[in-house]
Amino acid sequence: MIVMLMPPNPALALPIIAAAAVAAWWSARASAKAWGAIRLASSIVVAAAVAFPAPVALLAGLVAVLAGRGLGLSGWTRAGGPGAMAAECAGVLAAVGAVRAAGSAPAPALAIVAFLSLSGVTALASGLSDRPSAPWNGRRLAYEFANPAIAIVLADQVLRGGRGSTVVAIVLVLLANHALATLARVLGALRERNEALAARVTELATLHAIGGEILSTLDPERVFSIVDRECRKIFDVDFFFIGVLDRDTNQIRISYRAARGEGPRETTATLEEGLASWIVREKRAVRIDDAAEGTLPFRPQIVDKEIRSVLAVPLIVDDQVVGVLSVQSRRPEAYDEHQLSVLSTIAQQAAVAVENARHYAMATVDSLTGLYLRDYFFRRLGEERARAQRYGGDFAVLMLDLDGLKEINDAQGHLAGDRYLRALGATIKRSLRGADLGCRYGGDEFCVLLPETDLAGAQPIAERIRRAVAGLVVDVSGSPVRATVSIGIAAFPEHDSGELKGLVLRADQALYQAKRAGRDRVVAFA
Repeated sequence: MIVMLMPPNPALALPIIAAAAVAAWWSARASAKAWGAIRLASSIVVAAAVAFPAPVALLAGLVAVLAGRGLGLSGWTRAGGPGAMAAECAGVLAAVGAVRAAGSAPAPALAIVAFLSLSGVTALASGLSDRPSAPWNGRRLAYEFANPAIAIVLADQVLRGGRGSTVVAIVLVLLANHALATLARVLGALRERNEALAARVTELATLHAIGGEILSTLDPERVFSIVDRECRKIFDVDFFFIGVLDRDTNQIRISYRAARGEGPRETTATLEEGLASWIVREKRAVRIDDAAEGTLPFRPQIVDKEIRSVLAVPLIVDDQVVGVLSVQSRRPEAYDEHQLSVLSTIAQQAAVAVENARHYAMATVDSLTGLYLRDYFFRRLGEERARAQRYGGDFAVLMLDLDGLKEINDAQGHLAGDRYLRALGATIKRSLRGADLGCRYGGDEFCVLLPETDLAGAQPIAERIRRAVAGLVVDVSGSPVRATVSIGIAAFPEHDSGELKGLVLRADQALYQAKRAGRDRVVAFA
């Protein structure tokens, strides 16, 4: 039974107080690397509460709290500071008060009551004043409950008055605490390295996937989709966009823009408007830790209001900016400099893919109308004819010629004619299906390839184009410009002449029949 209020040897109070401080300090250092270290400082404080009068026990607890900065005495808090220290002080007061209230109870009972009081009150106070800890697992809980047993041994040594054996016991507890703290730091550092290694492996796999996929496609939308998908694997992404610079108009076209849970959409922005414009002008990457601070070097019209963290890098080819890539998060400080470096590497690959797609488009697409060029049209026509011959399919060819483009050029100039042709190309594309192929054949003549379409199916498509062109009105300097189109149709296999250009020639013949019949009409080859 423990009934004494003063220990047989009061000189042991100083070693107990010093040991509590050292143990708490070691535990706090371990917590900096790995939260979850087993703390033995609480066993020393509990021993002081059992064996010493209240002032000594409270002093031991206070010194431990100060030495551990709220992280060394109990495992119930993950963040230090005044809140955690106050929580641990509350636990010390509860432990000492519980022992005083228990009076002459046996030492094991006092130690267990003191430990439960210290841990329980600390846990409750930390939950109210600081960020609480994660749930404990069973093994760690068992380790923590070794503290009452250690406290019983220390208290017994103090009460027996054996200075030598008490000092030895204190040294053993401190050595055990130091070993546990060191092990926690080592395990914490190892866990950090493993997490960093896993992150690097994911980054390398992402870079490999991006490099392998985007460089094998010439479709810009496919490139953007791949980059978006892979970036979401390694970054916290609430908002993503790729902007492409139009060198002719000096505008940024945000070609791919996707918020979390939404599909991609397209917008445009001039060089004076926001984040993408600033990146293009400055030709350098930027990391923003908190967009809400109001210290941005640009007007953030493009950045969503909820966005807090931003990584944005230029797409550069041959020292020329061709676009901008950005990932953004609603969480502040979501990115670091390493992630900015990774995004820059991704941007290098994306820039090459975007430029390859642009060069391919220049070689296959008419810059004025946005329709394909004649060489590409005949290449696709040959592929479609070979497929139809092998598998017995159908396809059709439309030949279109504007009625009155010369009159537009003569009356209002070639710039007006070019503006009308640009609008006409967009109108034709809107009138086609996804698999159809529109081509600028030359001047004011156009060709359309309709895969898997017979003569009966081609006629309503041709009529749809004719009506759309007839309804097209382009404003040029306040004057409306309009025209009509004549269309000829030829279909495979009924109009096939045995040569690749045979269908085009027969569609052209049908076109001139439409012209002679009065224009603004559709005629099939007969």
